[in-house]
Amino acid sequence: MKKNLVALAVLATSGVSFAQVTITGNLTMGYQAATTGGVGSSADSAGFGVDTSEIDFTATEDLGGGMKATAKLALAGADRSGESSTVAAGSGNAVSGRDASLALATGAGTLTLASEQAPDYLSGGIAGVGAYYSGFNGKVFDARVNRDTVTYSIPVGALELAATYQEAAGLQGLGAGTTGTAATTGQSLAGLLATYTSGAVAANLTYLSFNSNVGRLKDQTRLSVSYDFGVAKLGLGAVVTNANTAPATGRATDLLLGVSVPMGALTLGAEFVQRKIDDVAFTTQGVGTISGSAVQASYALSKRTSLIGNYARWTQTVGNDASSQYQLLLSHSF
Repeated sequence: MKKNLVALAVLATSGVSFAQVTITGNLTMGYQAATTGGVGSSADSAGFGVDTSEIDFTATEDLGGGMKATAKLALAGADRSGESSTVAAGSGNAVSGRDASLALATGAGTLTLASEQAPDYLSGGIAGVGAYYSGFNGKVFDARVNRDTVTYSIPVGALELAATYQEAAGLQGLGAGTTGTAATTGQSLAGLLATYTSGAVAANLTYLSFNSNVGRLKDQTRLSVSYDFGVAKLGLGAVVTNANTAPATGRATDLLLGVSVPMGALTLGAEFVQRKIDDVAFTTQGVGTISGSAVQASYALSKRTSLIGNYARWTQTVGNDASSQYQLLLSHSF
């Protein structure tokens, strides 16, 4: 259920002006237990807490002439722990910024400026089919990063074409991330995307090229597809990353199979993932193959409130013992 916040300013001489903002959000709390695997060793942790506490604001303005502006802003950590799953955990009610974007839509396409942390392409995207709440980013796949981005997209029937430029990870803020010293430049990227959505089918093809500002020229090709059979939704995806600058040359191939099965209020899901690292260790995970799997059950108590239970097991680094995690969560969206 969405709630509208209407701000009214009464002007004595010129009447009334107003702006309308849609407020949504999510609060998810529960219990998590995890075992972190090492080389011949492991460490356990468990406890209750807040997984997600996020408030999202969306404002849309019709500019006339077929133009529209949409501003989105999110805040997280509005709880005493500062949100257990963020770096603000335990900081004492520290509210932190989340994704923000400003889009200008015209008859010729949409220009979007954003400061965001994109979801993992495989476990959090089309191929993942929502089968695993936590995702495999930071486990088998790379951890998500924050970037300032600019994207231009054009709809062509069921197809959306887009070009994107994304500044260096973690160097957010006006005036940094494109040129300057190494500390203010980092490794930016440019990419082309094509997304197809029609009926039961969704697919995406993405090509990204990373610059060599920090000595690591590389490119990445991404492909994901899902099909909704009605009784089940199946997703497949692959990401191939080539590092092209010695000594960090080599290839990593990521694969994912996801399945989600709705059964009335109950939805069952599973994901199977693998990363194969060839040639040399151009990641910190070593050379070889690592993998993971997850199962999940979610039960909708209503349109906005759900019970979530999941279990995942994965190898994060070649040669390490496996890590595992399970979560029991109560989630409410508003």
